[in-house]
Amino acid sequence: MFKLFDVLKRSIGGAPQAHPPQAPAAVMPAAPWNTESDFIHEDQFELGTLIALFRRVMLSFEIDGDSLVVETESAHVRVMIDTDRKILVMRTLYRFREASEHEARLRLANRLNASLILVRFSVVDDDMLYADYCLLYQRGLPAFHIVNSLRRFALVARNGLRECDSEDLIA
Repeated sequence: MFKLFDVLKRSIGGAPQAHPPQAPAAVMPAAPWNTESDFIHEDQFELGTLIALFRRVMLSFEIDGDSLVVETESAHVRVMIDTDRKILVMRTLYRFREASEHEARLRLANRLNASLILVRFSVVDDDMLYADYCLLYQRGLPAFHIVNSLRRFALVARNGLRECDSEDLIA
């Protein structure tokens, strides 16, 4: 009844409207990862599936034997499927400066492992720092989780090096 009264007052030049008009509700677009086809089932984990996924999300990559080398904003990441253990393995390498000492390299790997989650660091050769992350895909994974984990892994590794490499050991 009061709304009708307000409308009548406005139409004859009465009191100004007490409640300003409401803007229409914003309609959010559907999430880009919300369909059944965006879930990769355990038996679908193969190189061809990852190739199709990375192409769809516009990640550059190269095929290298039974793995992919994916270019992210933060690093080049080798992605491999370990079908026996049902894990998706992500790895990246960083080269140590030639002048750095072996003990300092080990201290850096220990500092990184003590301060970061998601990434495991190790000194594999005298001149390389190895970073890896394993993602269990038993029973399947959402495509979003794979892409997000790949990007997050590369970002955490790079930022961890920026924060922890106080002796400037990485080339």
